[in-house]
Amino acid sequence: MNRLLIILVLFFISCSERRNKDFDEIVLHENIQEVNGIYYNGDCEEHIGSKFSGSANYFHDNGKIKGTSTLKNGLPDGHWEQFNENGTKKLDLYFENGNLIKKIKTN
Repeated sequence: MNRLLIILVLFFISCSERRNKDFDEIVLHENIQEVNGIYYNGDCEEHIGSKFSGSANYFHDNGKIKGTSTLKNGLPDGHWEQFNENGTKKLDLYFENGNLIKKIKTN
């Protein structure tokens, strides 16, 4: 019983350690993890799965949009947006095959 408890505690500690995000970076859903510039399905870096592909919207606690992103085969691709808690846009990012090609701060 004690071993199981220790294993569970170690699991939760390992998943709670997240790297610090740059202020201008989109904060992705907690089930998408970035490792060395590649985005994967998974709840933490220690428990990652396949490379993520798709679009997603993320929301502030107040229900307003926080950001949008598109990933293709684990790489940022297309137009990403980030919004303030009041819903105003604060950042546009444009990616092509994982490379940032344009960054526009809107406020």
